[in-house]
Amino acid sequence: MIKLRPGQVEVAGYRRGYLAVPAVPGAGKTTVLAYLAASLIAEGHTGKEKILIVTYMNSAVANFRARIGDFLEAKGLPRNRGYDVRTLHSLAFGILRERPEELLVNDEFNIIDPALRGRLIQQLVDNWLRENHRVFLRYFDYSPSGRGYDRALDRWRETDFPGFIRTMISWFKLYDLDSAKVQELRRCCDRNSYLDWALAIYHDYDRYLREQGLLDFDDLVRQALNLLEKDQLLRERLQQKYTYIFEDEAQDSNELLTRILLLLAGKEGNLVRVGDSNQAIMGTFTSANPQIFREYCNNESVEKHSILYSSRSTVDIINLANYLVKWSREEHPQRECRDALEEQYIYPVDSKDPFPNPVTDNYTIATKVYPTSEDELNHVANLAARHIKDNPENTAAILVPANYIIEELMEELEKLGVKYESPGYRNEEQLKTINDFNLLLRYLAEPLIKEYFVKVFKGIFPEELLEDREGLDFIDNLLEQYNLEELIYPLGGEFFFQESIKQFVPRELRDDFISTMDRLRLWLDASIKLPPDELVLFIAEQMQLQGEELAVAQNMALQIKGELDLNPHWKLPEIVAELPRLESSWKDFAGKIYDRKGYEPEPGIITLTTLHSSKGLEWDTVYIVYLTDDNFPSTVHDNFRSDYYYLKDEYSNPVAAAKASLINLLSSSEGGERVTVEGRGAKQMDPRTEANLEFIKERLRLLYVAITRARKNLLLTAHREIIYDNGGSRKVEPASPFIALADFIGKERETYGEKTG
Repeated sequence: MIKLRPGQVEVAGYRRGYLAVPAVPGAGKTTVLAYLAASLIAEGHTGKEKILIVTYMNSAVANFRARIGDFLEAKGLPRNRGYDVRTLHSLAFGILRERPEELLVNDEFNIIDPALRGRLIQQLVDNWLRENHRVFLRYFDYSPSGRGYDRALDRWRETDFPGFIRTMISWFKLYDLDSAKVQELRRCCDRNSYLDWALAIYHDYDRYLREQGLLDFDDLVRQALNLLEKDQLLRERLQQKYTYIFEDEAQDSNELLTRILLLLAGKEGNLVRVGDSNQAIMGTFTSANPQIFREYCNNESVEKHSILYSSRSTVDIINLANYLVKWSREEHPQRECRDALEEQYIYPVDSKDPFPNPVTDNYTIATKVYPTSEDELNHVANLAARHIKDNPENTAAILVPANYIIEELMEELEKLGVKYESPGYRNEEQLKTINDFNLLLRYLAEPLIKEYFVKVFKGIFPEELLEDREGLDFIDNLLEQYNLEELIYPLGGEFFFQESIKQFVPRELRDDFISTMDRLRLWLDASIKLPPDELVLFIAEQMQLQGEELAVAQNMALQIKGELDLNPHWKLPEIVAELPRLESSWKDFAGKIYDRKGYEPEPGIITLTTLHSSKGLEWDTVYIVYLTDDNFPSTVHDNFRSDYYYLKDEYSNPVAAAKASLINLLSSSEGGERVTVEGRGAKQMDPRTEANLEFIKERLRLLYVAITRARKNLLLTAHREIIYDNGGSRKVEPASPFIALADFIGKERETYGEKTG
């Protein structure tokens, strides 16, 4: 029987109407939502229909299903009865499948593969850059003869400009821009502006998708909303199908999803939205707008119950998180950013709670400033390694503001021989099946290449008898005595071959050697008789793949089948030639499959991940690094990573400039007042300044999220000089929030010493 805490009790008592649930980190919102869903189903409030739960992560879908299923089972009901858990995109997809003819496509309409989408955008960008070479160079702060010009140009072409275009495409889809609207906006906007460039490329992108009958993920949501708005019968049918709508992580909602949920709930419907505005950290990457949830919470027609009690962290860590909220609201140096964090404080649970807050013997929060970034990473890696060695029962994580830092930490931990994993990266587990099949298909297409044979042989040889793969070095000696064809198909017959290899193959490995060679011969025969897609499935069956590995192999076979349908004359060598092109799509699929599985930190293994990716996770010990003013700026005059250093100052933030121009044009064409990023009327502000203010606010929330990942131990670090790979360096300073937190921690340590002394 679950014991509900204050706030959870009120939420569990909900039965109808609009409800807002602000919930602090570690408040158990998933548990109470699952409990509420099971209670509504068990009491018959859903009738014969369902509760719809909408979340944003695939892993959260599995978590919700498991929790609701457990509660239903405890009530003697079937685990899968009366509810449906969907991600935003799967919900939109389901709505469109109700009326595919409205899209002028058949009921098997295709979603553009992410890898194909990336290649398409890159191709359109390359075409535009070739045709407009002189135009965009006018924004460069580098001359063609200057030092660093070539490096800046490569970054612009390969990374920054394509990234800018991807971001703007999502914003154009958010505002439902069709070809006619694009042409109208281009007539009104400044020629040779960032917005004009993005609209031109978007026009070609959108035309390609329509010609090919493809939708991207942004289309799914927009088209689903359009369909619901104009099709009253469909809307009413779905309103009857879902008697309750729950939205998780509502702080990450956007305008389109909000309108979809309100339409599905209806004017008198039942809508529960749960979130934490202080954890709104997705605005940099998506169209998420935390103001939407704030306004919903403050709506007079919406009932509101906050869940403020959390058992995740020690009282000391809770006090630190609460101090960050207080400091940001009262003392932040940029006054316009003092509303970044809401005045919503975390409370520890009652000491009699079945899951009390962790308790430590000492004050286990500290800060450290290092001379250089190299010193910082080296020392933190050593601290984490020593901690895990001394406390193997603990989970631990090093949280970083950017992915490139993870790679440097990996090198440090590998030197120390420490186990680590990085859920934000496509790790070895996710890529193993793809890498194995890549190598195997290359070998089967060219079976007499020794390098391929050795790698395949060592990869599939049973490892139970081996201390390490170096125990298979005998294969190299064999290849010095026999050519590869003789090994695979021995001329003297199997018995003669087994006798002749005795001097090369250790006795204890001979049976496994023979069975491995038999397996290779079987696959070689199959590669001649079967088409490549069936070959992949056959090998997957032979390897007895299951779960995620089998799903990845099946996806590979499906995509290979698609290539063969387009090119019926292709055989295995032609497919192998296309592997570099297909690989990125396979990796994207693998990432999604393993994301559904979710990630649970393991004791004794250090997690390396970004601050953004840490959301939803927790560890006993957390190290937060690189808390410098360039990663966490505090005034609009600081350096911002969203700025491109090689562009002139007034052009250094293309996304901010283009978004501001777009919103101004749209509001002007509709006769309305100017709209800011958060959707509220405002006086005119420089787009770059406005973007910088939003960035500062989101970084404060990001730091809050990172701090609240820690259960028992927390170290915050910074440095004064960043060292680059090319030997260069740059001076930086610890960020203002870091300095404030360090001062607070110092005083708390003194107080703790007085108490224990």
